Amino acid sequence: MDVTKPSSISPPQSAQSETLKVRPLLLKPQWMNGLSERLLVSHYENNYGGALRRLNAIRARLATIDWTRAPVFEINGLKREELIAASSVILHETYFDSLGGHGDSPPSGIEEPPDGLAKALERDFGSIKAWRAEFTSMAKALAGGSGWVILASSDRLGRLINQWAVDHAHNLPGATPILALDMYEHAYHLDFGAKASAYVDQVMANLNWERIGARYRLAIGEGTDEDKSFLPYGAPVQEEARISAEELKARLEGDNDRRPVLLDLCLPKDLPRRIDMLAGASMHAPGAISRWIDELPRDRPIAVYCICGFQVSGTAVIELRRRGYDARALVGGITAWHAIGGATVPLDTSTYEEALLNYKAQARAGH
Repeated sequence: MDVTKPSSISPPQSAQSETLKVRPLLLKPQWMNGLSERLLVSHYENNYGGALRRLNAIRARLATIDWTRAPVFEINGLKREELIAASSVILHETYFDSLGGHGDSPPSGIEEPPDGLAKALERDFGSIKAWRAEFTSMAKALAGGSGWVILASSDRLGRLINQWAVDHAHNLPGATPILALDMYEHAYHLDFGAKASAYVDQVMANLNWERIGARYRLAIGEGTDEDKSFLPYGAPVQEEARISAEELKARLEGDNDRRPVLLDLCLPKDLPRRIDMLAGASMHAPGAISRWIDELPRDRPIAVYCICGFQVSGTAVIELRRRGYDARALVGGITAWHAIGGATVPLDTSTYEEALLNYKAQARAGH
């Protein structure tokens, strides 16, 4: 499910004020071709996360409005901002889902669309090459401005279409986005400065056509088993073994007796990538599980997180649950926690296995 429904609100309000959950990154930001981790994480946490937080705040405000008495400027303003924020959220999710490699492998840069989508592109554009030329030319034409280029499936038009959008709210009615390319400056300026064309070429070399193809199958009603395509690599498959950032936040603000114990797992080689953690978490190396597992309580839930919620936390949770612990992996890791505006504290490695801390010191000395 994409939403959490607070039980404290009445049924007529619930659809309006429910919290839309953050979607995790499916790409590994440190392994992309020519798109830096700094750029991708900033874009995800600040721009996508900002739109999501704004949308949830607007929806909460709309749930309290007295529609018969509210002034027209308030109604117009809130509904306009809701449209802009919601469109930004959905397009950003489509954008990030469309990027990345497979598992631990970075994008190859030579992957082609899967059969069904390839045939549709050839049918509607003449060839994949012709589609690509139109799509990238449209994106480069937006350089220096802002907007999106969207590959969408339209039932009414009976075809795939490359859609131009000058802002988040310019969407073709009834069409389903298959691929979205963000041409706002925030999507590329950290890496490319004003060289928007170079950014477009680099994005095209980082596309994950397997997930784009899954979106296409869902759009035309042929997707029957696509959920696995949108699950972070290595995350537990069972829903009960995962916890969303929003649910964790609510639980941490709740009853102290049932507050989850927080376990921060990080590979030694990834320590230089870390600067903060959730308050109260203990940090450990996943490979040293035999040295810290007995410290965990069996009468409290345990929330396990890593950087992005891939196999580091996923593998640990599977093992902890096998041993009888009530453990769940934080979907999207601390990166998703940042995106919802979750509070953190400076990184504390005092509980990390001492022999492995040398990796961090050596890595910093080498810079």
